Amino acid sequence: MTTSITFPADHGLTPHTFQRHNRRLRGLMIEQQPWFVLRDVARLTNSHVTPRITQKLDADQLRWERLAGAQEDELLVSESGVYALLLVYFFHPENRSLRQWLCHDVVPALRDAHYDTPGAPRYQQRDIQGQMLSVLEWQGKQWLRFVDAVRMMESGASHGRH
Repeated sequence: MTTSITFPADHGLTPHTFQRHNRRLRGLMIEQQPWFVLRDVARLTNSHVTPRITQKLDADQLRWERLAGAQEDELLVSESGVYALLLVYFFHPENRSLRQWLCHDVVPALRDAHYDTPGAPRYQQRDIQGQMLSVLEWQGKQWLRFVDAVRMMESGASHGRH
């Protein structure tokens, strides 16, 4: 006799949702590692998930998990798996900005949400002079990456020369 187990709709892992060019990317921390919904990554790169693609990744870069509110498991890809996909299997020069967004904004935000401890440094997205930048809030101050600060100064200087 086979027993079937039915989980309530709210059973499952709760991902964080990020938006890029009106497309979602769901990500979550599992065992202190960032994981992403592979279908979402494929949509962001205008690619398709095929058995050939998933067979190219190592076994530790893929896993099936039930997300909260879902009726079926989703195929997740690890952080290293996402980078492998972007650099090799979904390669396109425009994906460089996607990789940078993942590295500098999405992964730090996932880790911050996971390690939400008082007084710990936190990354947040802020609109600064019309640009969405990743800002580190720490010890009551806001910190920008050097490259972003230089870009803002250059942008401000070019606007002031009219």
